[in-house]
Amino acid sequence: MSESVVRLSFPARPDYLLLARLALSGVARQLRLEDEEVADLKLAVTEACGNAVRHAYGGEPGPVGLAFVVGDDRLVMIVEDQGVGIDANGAARPVPATAPLESGMGMTIIGTIVDELEVGRGADGRGTVVRMTKHLSGAAS
Repeated sequence: MSESVVRLSFPARPDYLLLARLALSGVARQLRLEDEEVADLKLAVTEACGNAVRHAYGGEPGPVGLAFVVGDDRLVMIVEDQGVGIDANGAARPVPATAPLESGMGMTIIGTIVDELEVGRGADGRGTVVRMTKHLSGAAS
């Protein structure tokens, strides 16, 4: 299996969520994905990166890492931060009561879009790693 990897890092600020979506668009173009599938994957990446922006650093500066790993039969999207991390159930910090009703649904939304979803702590025990895998159409499972 041959793989190619695209990596980027950006500050945990909402202004940079568009960068994540644009990077995915560029990768998806090479994979010849359907427009609807690309739109769904953009939503998943935006939710994962948005969670890092909202929860990881408590409003303080910090990096968000994003990687796209393209294999023969899958696209793996990995979002990482070095922030406060998640609890044992994979939940981020509690959402304030003043948050919109849809707040807190990010992982559920991501889980319906991708074929595999893994959420855990970073390799050094800090931060959060969200690994989203989408099997490419026509590829063997």
